[in-house]
Amino acid sequence: MNELESTISQIIEENFIPNEWNEKIDNELDDLSLDTSLKRKDLTKVPFVTIDGADAKDFDDAVYCSLNDSSFILDVAIADVAELVKLETALNKEAMHRGTSIYFPSKVIPMLPEKISNNLCSLVPNEIRNVLVCEIVFSLSGDVTSYQFFEAKIKSHKRMTYGEVEDYVKNTNLNASKNIKDSLDSLNILTKNLLAKRSKRQALEINSQEPTLQINKSGQIENISVPKRLYAHQMIEESMLAANVCAAAFMNKHYKFGVYRVHEKPDDIKLDSLKTFFSLKGFSGSFRKKPLDLITQCLEYSSKKDLGKIFQTVVLQSLKRAEYSTKEIGHFGLQLDRYSHFTSPIRRYPDLMTHRLIKNILNNENLEIDKDLIEEECKEMSELERVAERSSRQVTQQMICYYMKNYIGHEFNSVVTGITDFGLFAEIDGFYVSGLIHVTDLPGDRYFYDREANLLRGKKTGRSYRLGQNIKIKIANVTPQERKITLIPDQKSANKR
Repeated sequence: MNELESTISQIIEENFIPNEWNEKIDNELDDLSLDTSLKRKDLTKVPFVTIDGADAKDFDDAVYCSLNDSSFILDVAIADVAELVKLETALNKEAMHRGTSIYFPSKVIPMLPEKISNNLCSLVPNEIRNVLVCEIVFSLSGDVTSYQFFEAKIKSHKRMTYGEVEDYVKNTNLNASKNIKDSLDSLNILTKNLLAKRSKRQALEINSQEPTLQINKSGQIENISVPKRLYAHQMIEESMLAANVCAAAFMNKHYKFGVYRVHEKPDDIKLDSLKTFFSLKGFSGSFRKKPLDLITQCLEYSSKKDLGKIFQTVVLQSLKRAEYSTKEIGHFGLQLDRYSHFTSPIRRYPDLMTHRLIKNILNNENLEIDKDLIEEECKEMSELERVAERSSRQVTQQMICYYMKNYIGHEFNSVVTGITDFGLFAEIDGFYVSGLIHVTDLPGDRYFYDREANLLRGKKTGRSYRLGQNIKIKIANVTPQERKITLIPDQKSANKR
């Protein structure tokens, strides 16, 4: 077993992640087939395309956009997973137990078996697939004037990557039909309008991308990078965001609640800590009073002063986690009154819940809807999402630790990302992982933790260590299985301070 395999195996065991299919599921899969003869709107001639990462294997969404003299019409077609995964099945029970697909380097633990995720429901090119469509009509300025949901069958006319779309937008370079190019041209104009509206409502823009690991055939890291965010990503994100808003509105209209994606505003105590931090980092103006204005102000200051990732991280730490709920809380980060997850039912169970609520209305299915039960399921899905995120991060960290064993004894620049009574956590430049400088290794004094100011202060000298501070360090030891990196400060640079 190589480093990657043993790491993934360890994390699966640590987090009790289900990763095998039982016999009941295998039996249900044997009987499962796609029925494209169902009475649905036939959109197979419409030039839908999928736009995803180069390494994507399941395609939940396809888009088509048109522009006329008075409006944009955006069709967002989403794989109709609910058609195949019925409520009272072993498949559904297991999908609910998993809650979400989990993505590791070179491996995925899927929420649904590959026969569904990579085949029957995946919107692969030139194959008829059943979908749930959200058709949105926008004014020429990008306001939603109407929307409708309906079941359809489509055929993806092309599988595209973000890089291809980016190249087309910038250089009009694309091997595709005129109809596909017209759709992309319309989507490009619509996206610019939607981004202007996003900016106007002050949706938060926090770049918190995780590092991407390039793994060789031996299961070892060859390179670590942070993927570049492209305009093509925004073209799809804004389309999906619009469909998610419409799904939330549809559920609210028919049920007076929904499977919402909610994000509460931050607590006052967190905002006070944020103000203290930025004051110590040189901000001398008066802070804005409203939470959104204050956070935007801090992000603008970070960007203006080119203060780097740690400052964005501090802002991110002041925010609450987004969760699933039936409650009317709204989404603080996106600055939306109602928002849901509708666009990824292959890999997220809450999206499948949303699909079932919508299809219940479309088909007069008269499902028994229990809001309290759905709220409990939302809480479970929020917890499963946390486990998935933690597991993915742990695999990445552990693999980077294996990689860093090659650099024991080497010196690097680092930035303080965390402070505790037992020492400093510092992120090592270029490796996107933090190690620990123990308090007893800090030179020239005995250091004590000032909880209120969130810093370590020397008893005799008054010298202090704060978040965002740059420190030259040496890698003293690495224990990959424990995801621990021991750092010591470079004595020369420490003595100069």
